[in-house]
Amino acid sequence: MPAQISLRTREGGIPAQVDKDPSECPLCHVAITPIDTNLAAKTIGSGGVAIAERVFVCPNEKCEHIFIARYKFAGRTPQNQELYRLLECLPVEIASPSQSETIVKVSPDFCSIYAQAYKAEKYGFVLVAGPGYRKALEFLIKDYIISEFTEKDEALAVKKSTVEKMQLGACIATYIKSDQIKEIAKRAAWLGNDETHYVRKWEDKDLNDLKRLITLTLHWIEIETLTEEVIADMPEGKP
Repeated sequence: MPAQISLRTREGGIPAQVDKDPSECPLCHVAITPIDTNLAAKTIGSGGVAIAERVFVCPNEKCEHIFIARYKFAGRTPQNQELYRLLECLPVEIASPSQSETIVKVSPDFCSIYAQAYKAEKYGFVLVAGPGYRKALEFLIKDYIISEFTEKDEALAVKKSTVEKMQLGACIATYIKSDQIKEIAKRAAWLGNDETHYVRKWEDKDLNDLKRLITLTLHWIEIETLTEEVIADMPEGKP
């Protein structure tokens, strides 16, 4: 619903209308009816277009942050008042991508690194997001390999140390038993390496292809892990 507001300018306050209030907090991403502080100002944006900015408070008890709703000039009303349409809300807190309980258990470090790479990408830092996704992939693969070891104490420490120091491609070739994981993870590593090297080998592939391969790797690891858990829990049929 259109709302009547008063915009502060250098010349004083002027009446104006906005098309609507924000319906979601840009920080906690909860659907809200925001608290209007009645603070609003007019400024000039890029290209000389008039911008109206309103200050709100999120009513969510787990958030309660202040944010700004930015509106773009859209003409005049029949009453000759300036009319503004909602453009964006700032600041924006990028929500972290969720991972399954299985993946969190296998590699919590992967989840943290992937979330940081994802946020970097969403904020427009794609040149650093790529190496971040590549690092996340390495943690995922190596943590998964180590989780499959059955050795104990010193023997386990030796094998773990070997995996930690080994190149990712060699780890995949040497330790991954599942053909599905091996083939997908190998290709993900190829594209991941392109994100960290000066010259790209796969010029027809981009960050989205790398993310798709990481997602496939995640799915196959989850399937293999859950399958092993079910078999271990039900090793034999009941008589």
